[in-house]
Amino acid sequence: MLEIYYLALLHKIWINHKKLHIIFKDNLNYKEYYDNLSQNILKDIWYSDKQIEYILKEKSSNNIFKIKEVLEKRNVSIITINDNKYPEYLKHISNVPFLFYLRWIIDNSPKISVVWSRKITSYWEKAIEKIIGEISNYFVIVSWWATWCDSMSHEIAIKNNNKTISVIWTWIDIDYPVSNKKLYDTIASNWWGVISIFPVWEVWNSYNFPIRNEIVACLWVWVIVVEARIKSGTLITSNLALDLWKDLFAIPWDFNKPTSEWCNMLIKKGMAKLITCSEDVLDEYNIKSNGRLRWKNKIDFIDIHEENIYNILMLESLTVDQLAIKLTLDIPTVCLKLSMLEINNLIKKKYWWKYEVF
Repeated sequence: MLEIYYLALLHKIWINHKKLHIIFKDNLNYKEYYDNLSQNILKDIWYSDKQIEYILKEKSSNNIFKIKEVLEKRNVSIITINDNKYPEYLKHISNVPFLFYLRWIIDNSPKISVVWSRKITSYWEKAIEKIIGEISNYFVIVSWWATWCDSMSHEIAIKNNNKTISVIWTWIDIDYPVSNKKLYDTIASNWWGVISIFPVWEVWNSYNFPIRNEIVACLWVWVIVVEARIKSGTLITSNLALDLWKDLFAIPWDFNKPTSEWCNMLIKKGMAKLITCSEDVLDEYNIKSNGRLRWKNKIDFIDIHEENIYNILMLESLTVDQLAIKLTLDIPTVCLKLSMLEINNLIKKKYWWKYEVF
């Protein structure tokens, strides 16, 4: 079905996310809109004459089958805001992406974002190996694909046979930086996620950095800041996380070191919780490293609803009603799934009719 590829084509010829929200608020016929694209239609959504000239020129030089071929070559899915797969937390940012491109999969497993500066010292390298290695057993590691430190977050998760998601600042078909091509292929070959909100063939530029940082900060509730100077891209992500009421963690170090300035300040002002080991994060959510099943352990769930319920209860105790709201399921279905999980000794009922994982 070609319909969804026309959306990618519209995005490619400079119809941005904000415009896509306006255009397809009530109508999802992407092909019809693309075929009828004209100067008058573009003026109706407030494009200038110069912009209209560029868009129509791009339209005449692009081919739907070429776009389709490029997307299918790397098994790229287009996830729109109307899809069930669209992450709920991504809907809460100021500039909500109308769509994003996904290579492989993204599920409901709990995720934690790891952000830090590019210049890494041996201290931080040891700290991240120690902390992220253990945390990746319980959380999918999300990072932003830069060289050095960010790549290391992905590599540690892979080394521990755990999931990782890379959020990149170019089109999803570009291996940038080139030095990360092997890591990119490893992530994709293991069916972990690569995400981009940028159009087909979009190359990197400095304007893409803060946009990508916002996606990393918003994909889930938790963010760990490992290393950052006062003036760095990590500061942007940290501030976004705080604005969105995310749980922020930071690793301290020598107050004389410039690369410790931002982490130490976040801790000093009470904006981030000080962590020195993985247990500091796990204890925050009542996860015991020696007591609960790890995410990587194989559990044979009957269906995706059981798995989603189990993953949620790993992090917090909830009632049937709360689970039904969080998962947008009817109460009888939730009750049935809870009963099956109880029978298999995976969960138990505690006080106030709340359920938790054994």
